[in-house]
Amino acid sequence: MSAQPPTLARLLGMWTLDPGLLCVLGMTAGLYVWGMCRASSPWPIWRAVSFLAGLVVLALALLSGIDQYADELLSVHVIEHLLLILLAPMLLLWGAPVRLALSASTPAARRALAVVLRSRPMRLLTRPACGFALFTIVVLTTHLTGVYEAALRDQTLHALEHAAYFWTGTLFLLPLLAADPIPRPPGAIARFSWLMAAMLVMSIPAGVFLFDEQVRYPFYLAPARALHVSALADQQTAGVLMLVAGGVVMGVLAIVIAMSAMLAEERRQQRRDRYADRATGLPVRELAGR
Repeated sequence: MSAQPPTLARLLGMWTLDPGLLCVLGMTAGLYVWGMCRASSPWPIWRAVSFLAGLVVLALALLSGIDQYADELLSVHVIEHLLLILLAPMLLLWGAPVRLALSASTPAARRALAVVLRSRPMRLLTRPACGFALFTIVVLTTHLTGVYEAALRDQTLHALEHAAYFWTGTLFLLPLLAADPIPRPPGAIARFSWLMAAMLVMSIPAGVFLFDEQVRYPFYLAPARALHVSALADQQTAGVLMLVAGGVVMGVLAIVIAMSAMLAEERRQQRRDRYADRATGLPVRELAGR
């Protein structure tokens, strides 16, 4: 248990070395860079930066002082969960690792990967409704039942909870970002609607934290007292963080989706103009000016 209240310096400066997790993160980064070197065409640097930043966010959530203070203050635990369920998946998916794997693979491996992507289980898992259902179940079950308290007292269950946050966040955001090739990605309006629905889901536990007059998780009473912090006030802070920080990430996603839709429409218009040019033998702009 920490003897001092959390500060930004302590949250970012206290690190735990977990050889297994560091090995996984390092190997994942190495494979991605190796894929960039083997890609059939130059790979966008911004995608690589995004993917590697996602790995850094995972390390920040699981190895830094955030993870240590998460067992003492609910507000810090909420930050950790937001990193795992939203920010890390978002950055990793923008890195388009599946698209990179297709570009870097041999023809045989590419065909095998294409078969997996077109399989029935993959079509089911990449449907927005499936990702949203899992996201809803995990967020509400872990925050509104005894699962959260039990996970605080059992390290194995705690690790499973973290895995559930990360993978459900990834499955939820995968079809919405559509950076990787998936069967029948939803349109911009549908993506925006799913995001708004997810914000509504997150607002439920946030509202409970804000307006509940009792500390929901007794586990935090002793650590908060040792840090000279009110557990109930910290619970209310957690509610605000879930609303504000979660809303900011969702807002960024909504802006990206809107911009992507605009760029896609512009590319479609350019293709239509080129087709019209070939059909008429005259530039479309010249025809429009007559």
